[in-house]
Amino acid sequence: MIWTTLLVGIPSLVLAASLVESRNDSPSISWSDCYNETISLRCANFSVPVDWDNPEGEHFDLFITKLPARDASTRIGNLFFSPGGPGEPPSDILVPGTSDLDLFLQKRSVPFFDLIAIDPRGAGRSNPVCCDPRLWNDLPSLFPESKAACDEMVAYWKMIGQDCLERTGPFLQFVDTMIAVKDFEAVRIVLGAEPMKFIGTSYGSQFGAQDAEVFPDNIRAMVLDGVLDHTQSRPVYNLETESGAFENGLNQFFKWCKSESACALHDETDIPAYFDRLIDRANAEPFQLDPQYCRDKRCKGPLNGYDIAVKALDFISFPNGEHGSPGFVGYSKMLKNASEHGRVEPFARHVFTSDADFAYSYTAITCADWTFSQENTTYAQYRNLMNLAKTASPHTRGGGEVWATKTSCQSWPVPPRNLPHDITTLKDSGKKLATPILMVNAFYDPATSYAWAVNLQRQLGDENAVLLSRNGIGHTSFAQHGAVSDAIDEYLINLVVPEAGTVLQNDGL
Repeated sequence: MIWTTLLVGIPSLVLAASLVESRNDSPSISWSDCYNETISLRCANFSVPVDWDNPEGEHFDLFITKLPARDASTRIGNLFFSPGGPGEPPSDILVPGTSDLDLFLQKRSVPFFDLIAIDPRGAGRSNPVCCDPRLWNDLPSLFPESKAACDEMVAYWKMIGQDCLERTGPFLQFVDTMIAVKDFEAVRIVLGAEPMKFIGTSYGSQFGAQDAEVFPDNIRAMVLDGVLDHTQSRPVYNLETESGAFENGLNQFFKWCKSESACALHDETDIPAYFDRLIDRANAEPFQLDPQYCRDKRCKGPLNGYDIAVKALDFISFPNGEHGSPGFVGYSKMLKNASEHGRVEPFARHVFTSDADFAYSYTAITCADWTFSQENTTYAQYRNLMNLAKTASPHTRGGGEVWATKTSCQSWPVPPRNLPHDITTLKDSGKKLATPILMVNAFYDPATSYAWAVNLQRQLGDENAVLLSRNGIGHTSFAQHGAVSDAIDEYLINLVVPEAGTVLQNDGL
């Protein structure tokens, strides 16, 4: 708990003073136009220390994007936005003409704020983690069926970690979420030190929770949408809850398919068995990919059953087609084409071509945030975990982000700094936030388990956090339309906090 111990009780003015002392001039942010488009997106670089324990040491630039409030006369303030990942750069999301930016522009609350989106350190345009893409294209199976395969997997990730360390340098030690919280606090202060307004989706929810833990006096409103639970370090708990959520989400897809004629598998007698047969078939004889398709789309094969099963998480997370997803309808067609025509290209693995990629940032940050990921695990222990996951989640077979983190971080060259820990500081101290945090989670979120939201709300306490539940499927809720999204808007604009135990639905699934 190095960073927690450092930050708890330190007022933000100390951080601001450190920032000022570390620069020759008064810190400020100079905005410039990002695009030659009709929308007035603004961008800036802002220098912060690599190590906040050494503010006079080496610095790097954070890349910041701002979408100004629509009308200055009704502006409430700055609204900080942190998307998922970890390591997903908002500079890739807030781009004119994209569906993601269009979603923001359609929200009732967003025009009341200057939307502030910071590429987190080590990602996007904020000094990204660098690795050799050629090595990443030789990924072995993350589900070893023999000790030799397990040894190969461990050695591979050790090689990857060493390469990323050599290319990124000592900065790789300073990419955890807690140190990034300090970056955001510095930006908040320099932009006028107004109380924090924040929305964090998916992994961004961990960022928000840790910000509230260490800077509780600086918050006006905070939304955690699709809640991550960073309080648990036990691999069994994390694996069971995440793979269970993935399994539940896939089961909801199966139920939808049986009830809706729009599903390409609607007439199948047993849709879960249909899915399982495809996975078993691919594990027995991996699918080859169409060379022409992969020449155009940059994909890599062959594909085994685990590849296809794990890819389901991407497709069922946004069942209504948000964020460019094919939705449930498109996913059902993909499964049918794969099973009946061998067309598995949509499930293909990404081909790495750049020395800076979201996957590198994702791995570096998760390895810095989770202790269970770097515990030495023998092949026998991997087999036990795989058997547990397959028993609890027979269709998804334990695949998911927890398993990927566990397998990829074991040999990471940098030890975790942001150790999982209980976030009970607010509750234990009796401190009450100005406005309770609004936590939002769907019952059938396949990526962030509803159990995680329940546990984090309990630790924050009833005085400081309210859990708004969405009776629905899919990952996060703000990007959708309907009662849940409206409640988030009302909270951000007017600080209206839903009653504890409130359950609402959005439009669609």
